[in-house]
Amino acid sequence: MENRNRHPDPLARLILALALGLGALRFLRLGEWSLWFDEALTWSDAQNLAEVELHNTLGYHAIHAFVQLCGGQASEWNLRLLPAIAGWLVIPACAWSFRPLGGERRAAAAALLVAVSSWSVYWSQNARFYTHAQLLAVLGVGLALRGLFGRRHAATMLGTGLIALASLFHPSAALLLPALLAMPLLLGPLRLTELERIRRPALVLALAVLAMLALAAPFLLDSFATYRATRAAFYPAHLALTIGFFFTPLLCVAALLGTLQAWRERNAGALCIAALCIAVLLCAFLLSTQVRVSAQYVFVLLPFVALLAVQPLSSSLAFSSGYLGLLALPGLASTVLYFTVRNGERPHWREAFQYVWDQRGETDLILAMEGPVGEFYLDPRSSDLRESGRLRVLSRFNPSEVRAWADSGRGLWLVFNRRQLEEWNPAERAEFERFLAEECRAVRAWPLMVESRDLSVEVYRR
Repeated sequence: MENRNRHPDPLARLILALALGLGALRFLRLGEWSLWFDEALTWSDAQNLAEVELHNTLGYHAIHAFVQLCGGQASEWNLRLLPAIAGWLVIPACAWSFRPLGGERRAAAAALLVAVSSWSVYWSQNARFYTHAQLLAVLGVGLALRGLFGRRHAATMLGTGLIALASLFHPSAALLLPALLAMPLLLGPLRLTELERIRRPALVLALAVLAMLALAAPFLLDSFATYRATRAAFYPAHLALTIGFFFTPLLCVAALLGTLQAWRERNAGALCIAALCIAVLLCAFLLSTQVRVSAQYVFVLLPFVALLAVQPLSSSLAFSSGYLGLLALPGLASTVLYFTVRNGERPHWREAFQYVWDQRGETDLILAMEGPVGEFYLDPRSSDLRESGRLRVLSRFNPSEVRAWADSGRGLWLVFNRRQLEEWNPAERAEFERFLAEECRAVRAWPLMVESRDLSVEVYRR
């Protein structure tokens, strides 16, 4: 734990100022990217909370209220502003929460790694609630561990309450609650002197966590059952691959090295964070044997992994600057690509639907993937984007209907992303691709490759 009598660290102050400045990139071109499927559903469900089965409604209420304050007409900008604010606030939250655990310099450095992460920028510019959950999780863990080591029971209980509140923005944040319970068990064999001295505060932490889990259990079980009904699968490998991709191999390796250093030094604060991360990941991999789990469901861990990654920082100005630069510059480069050639990592759905709407005939049919997105752009006043109005939805559930629509005698426009065809039945996919090649003609395309992901949008006409 940090020595509170240490003098202020000028390098730490400089790093934090840089982090806060670079963090403002979350507001750059905020309304420029097209919405994608989940963002369109955010706005649709925010307007129909009484009719849809949702458990984490806080974010929907907040975004709906903000859009009303902006005049009631949803746009990419006003749907995304609150998540962007939450994403920026994570940066000073890291500096505050991690200071007792790693010192002022490491806390500021972790904040900088979060600030330049293109993955963090992406979710900050999404009309979803991952950054809200992450913000409350960072503050909650910071308070809980302050209470634990400072023997302040009120702080411990308030911290666990904030983590429980984070799960009302996204249920994945609740993984931190059992992780806090498991933390002493994972660290027990090390017999850390600092932890041996706080057995009673640790009992208070355990009781607070159990109370929060008991209160949240109905909500969490309902959320899991609802998700499992649509995403039942066995994909631990998918979770492992996406964690490696989005956290980045560099950050993961640095976090492992930081954990090894903390173990050699018997650094109680850093080892608590390492145990917390390990426990959350174990929970996530256990869930991945029942449902499809991706790295975004452990997005709350990004700041904690960043803190572990900067453990090797020392009092040496040259070494600290060089090591932090090695970690931060690749993230900053990826963020520059995000704002340029990667187009915010969003397919050009808006441009495609606008093109089709301008070119269509009066009786033409529009057959499109990302139906709610198309409904948003073709009829922004629609309050239920899940219902087909101006177009017909094309998905793996209805490929047999393509032939019927094609034989209707009306002009047909098809708007799709070819990568999504990979989820189709192979025979149905082959028939659809034959139909495109033999009976339709390509009229426009918006190519977009983001590393291994093909986010291109194509428009065909029959």
